[in-house]
Amino acid sequence: MLLSGLNIPNSLTLLRILLTPLFVGIVLYNHYRLAFWTFVAGGVSDALDGAIARLLNQRTSMGTLLDPIADKIFLSSAVTVVAIMGMVPAWIAIALVSRDIIVISGVVLLKWVDTPIPIRPHLWGKLTTLSEIFYLFLVLLRQSGYAHPGRLDLVGVLTVLLAVVSGVFYVVQGLSWFQKYKS
Repeated sequence: MLLSGLNIPNSLTLLRILLTPLFVGIVLYNHYRLAFWTFVAGGVSDALDGAIARLLNQRTSMGTLLDPIADKIFLSSAVTVVAIMGMVPAWIAIALVSRDIIVISGVVLLKWVDTPIPIRPHLWGKLTTLSEIFYLFLVLLRQSGYAHPGRLDLVGVLTVLLAVVSGVFYVVQGLSWFQKYKS
C-alpha cells in the first residue's frame, strides 16, 4: 500500500513535489522573493529527507524511488522556468534538463528490457544535484534583490560540467549493467 511508506522523510519528498507547481507559478507571476523562499524550502526538504531517513533508520523502497524523482521534477521545473523568465541562459537549462531526461530514459529502458539495476545515487549524481541547487539558489538570491552574487556564469558552467560527468557516468553504468545481465 502506498501510504504505508509515508513516513517523515517520504512526506518531505512529497512536499518537494507539491512545491513544484507553486514555485513555477510564483516565478511566472514575478514574485521573486517568495520564489526564493519557496525554493529554499524545497532545498531544505531535500537535505532533511535523506538526513532524517538515515538518522531515524526510516529508509524505505518508496523513498529510494521517490527522492530522485522529486529532485528531477523540482529542479528541472525550476531551471526551466527561470530560463523561460530570462534569469539563466537557455543552454544551461537545456543541458541540465537533457541530462535528467537521458538518465530517466536509461532507467526506464533498462527496466523495460528486464535488466536488474539498483536505484541508488552515486557521488557524481549527488554533487550534480547539490551544484544545481546552489546555482539556482544564487540565481534566485540575485533575482529577489537580497544579494548580488558574482560569478554566476562560472557556477553555471561548473554545474553543467558536473551534470555532463554524472550523466556520462550513469550511461556507462547502465550499459555495463545491460552487458552484464544480457551476455
